[in-house]
Amino acid sequence: MSYNEMYYQKVLDGEAEMEKLDEAIEEARELQRENAHVKSGYDLEKESRKALEKLYERRLYLQYVAARTFHPFSEFGKLCLEKAQEITDEYESEIGLLTTGITKENVERFKGSLTNDLIDDICSGKYRAIGALRYDGDGVYGVGALVYTMETDRLGDEKILRIKWLFVKESFRDRGVATMLLGGLLLKSASLGIENILCEVPIKREWNQAYYKLLSDWHFDFEAGLAPQLYLQMSDVEMLDELLDLAADVKPWKKLPAEKRKALSGKFSEDYFDGECSCFLSKGDAVLGALLVHRLPSGTIRMERMEGDQKYGENLFSYMIVSAKELFGDDAMVELFAESEEMNDYFDTYYAKHLRTSVILASLQKPYGNSDTSVEEAIRILSERERGK
Repeated sequence: MSYNEMYYQKVLDGEAEMEKLDEAIEEARELQRENAHVKSGYDLEKESRKALEKLYERRLYLQYVAARTFHPFSEFGKLCLEKAQEITDEYESEIGLLTTGITKENVERFKGSLTNDLIDDICSGKYRAIGALRYDGDGVYGVGALVYTMETDRLGDEKILRIKWLFVKESFRDRGVATMLLGGLLLKSASLGIENILCEVPIKREWNQAYYKLLSDWHFDFEAGLAPQLYLQMSDVEMLDELLDLAADVKPWKKLPAEKRKALSGKFSEDYFDGECSCFLSKGDAVLGALLVHRLPSGTIRMERMEGDQKYGENLFSYMIVSAKELFGDDAMVELFAESEEMNDYFDTYYAKHLRTSVILASLQKPYGNSDTSVEEAIRILSERERGK
């Protein structure tokens, strides 16, 4: 039996199970209504809600399996994703929130699913995140999180959704939580007209296998390459005299007038950028260039962006590196990215020991032409498979 045949069979089996689950859900809802006012040695309402929750979770998981039968952005896939949203809405009207946006107001609930650096990025507004919720006893707990950004490609003509992190607590794995988070994000993406999804597969072996299985099920393609960012440890910085010469006319961010800092900060607050390592170069009242960096809770100094003329990049980077080494010592780590070939040459010349990691990039793009699958075509294929059993 081919891979496709096995997958179609799984969907057909799931369809029969979904019909039974719909009946079981209705029975569980009726039982919950009957038990709502009953007092006994144990909480019948809580027990019936727990049973109902498990039925809905299974029903939702099977709906997502159907959504990825062909391509999730095909006509058939989108229809299945919309149905999954209807099931989610029904679940939330009966039980409570299944997922929620993670913000600085509720991020404490998801601490076990996020690193401190990610929490910092979510609270600052740099990243967006969705959290999975589950009910246990009298409490509501965060059991998983998906972190992402929405950005525009370098040509500025296509929106991209980039998944930065996907994690489920160990005790809740293999229960469809990751599938639910990813499926919900793909529905959101499709509704916004964003059909270009990227995700860097983690390096850790115990994680990358799980990522690979999940993403391949959703029709992602994989390509090996190098991460765009590079890392430099301050103990590896040499040629300090040359760097000091290049940085001679550069000034720290904190010395830039407040109104100009505010204008350059964009959506971030002025104090988001490190006042000593962020820097600018000016001539009179004009800012010729600025390099803005943020110090993460882990201590990593991360480049956020560079403003102004690229020809001043060497001066700005030199100042930032020298300042980071002086302020935070040899153990400090800087994360950078080059926006031009000239900057790549500069990094290679002055920071020969920089590290650029290998990555596997997973991508999902909208299907074109014959690779799209209409609802009618999907039904025909599945019907033929059903008759051929």
